[in-house]
Amino acid sequence: MVDSVVMSGEGLVDFAEGLARIASTGGGPKALAAYVAASLDAAVLVEDADWRHVALAGASTRSIPASAREPIGAAQRNGAEAAVRLPTPGEAPEGIAVPIRGGDAPLGWLSVFPNGGAAAPRIGFARLAAAAIAVELSRDAGGGKNRRKSFWDRLLARAYDDPIEARDDATSRGIPLAIGYVAVAVEAEGLEESSAQAKLGELRRICVDSLRSGTGEVVVLERGGGFVFLCPAPLEVDAQNARTAATLIPRHATKAHFGAKVVGGVGRPAEAIAAYRTVDEARESMFIARRLFGGSCVMPYEDLGVYPLLLRGGTTADDLRAFGDRILAPLRAYDEKHQTELVRTLRLYFDVGQNVKTAAAELSVHRHTVFYRLRQIAEITGNDLDSAHDQLTLRTAMAIDALNSHER
Repeated sequence: MVDSVVMSGEGLVDFAEGLARIASTGGGPKALAAYVAASLDAAVLVEDADWRHVALAGASTRSIPASAREPIGAAQRNGAEAAVRLPTPGEAPEGIAVPIRGGDAPLGWLSVFPNGGAAAPRIGFARLAAAAIAVELSRDAGGGKNRRKSFWDRLLARAYDDPIEARDDATSRGIPLAIGYVAVAVEAEGLEESSAQAKLGELRRICVDSLRSGTGEVVVLERGGGFVFLCPAPLEVDAQNARTAATLIPRHATKAHFGAKVVGGVGRPAEAIAAYRTVDEARESMFIARRLFGGSCVMPYEDLGVYPLLLRGGTTADDLRAFGDRILAPLRAYDEKHQTELVRTLRLYFDVGQNVKTAAAELSVHRHTVFYRLRQIAEITGNDLDSAHDQLTLRTAMAIDALNSHER
């Protein structure tokens, strides 16, 4: 066991030299954590940016929390940006946590909990240890991480000619490629420049926690001032779960006292080779949500109706027809199966200025029947007839259908 270092200038130099010796021999984060624990007579916990354990040392002589996430999060909400003091039970000296950074990128946290007879660790010792661990984490992740990142960059740039080529390249880089993905784009608005980096790290953790599932690893890509998350979705139920989880991100951010507006979008599921498509849709959805809906919200592409068509340039007649068919197809299928008149009722309802009494007279039915049909239409299409946004979608679909009715 290493003798505890003297908390002095000379002790700091000796401590730094010990860290350098371990790093030069490739000891890695676990060896560095063990050295810090022995040198400072403390329990040492190293966690990555997603709060997963990287190393734990010296914990046999005292109890420590499973994670320092909660006290660090509380301190950050109170304005702390660097070292964080960690309360300890009883009369034990308080601990300290310092961020582990690779340049400006957050890599995790180093938490030091001194044992009963030890002095509280000085910030300088903890910062030196964090810097050494940051080098090791960057070294461990650098090659593989860059290889993985370049794969996703190539995939989203449509660099692969076929799915087999993409899957083979993913396998060679240690990436378990899913059959399909749903993209979630998220950004924070109104961040102060001084704390933006720390807040983005917090947002990343909130999103990963919200989107994590049992179907595979969520891919995290930095884009501009935010993130794109690729959620594995081999089945439709997985895609639905990802959409639901994404829409709850603003609520989770509020519960975590994030303190800034969160805006995002969700793309439709796509095969892995076409992941660029769901990413493009997620970013489009985020743009529309920011411009039209206000507040903190994450909007699925499928809930935006006609707005993506209005946003996207170069929309063709085929695009418009496909949109109209997609919106009205469920109503037509229901009419055909049950011998009802939902499409006709909707068209007439709009034609008479949404006057139920007049529509009932034109249809030769009781007005309660019209109300009932309107409720069916809302349920089948997923569009609220009391919403101006949803009305625009339905009216546009009906107009496109009328313009193309001669082709039916």
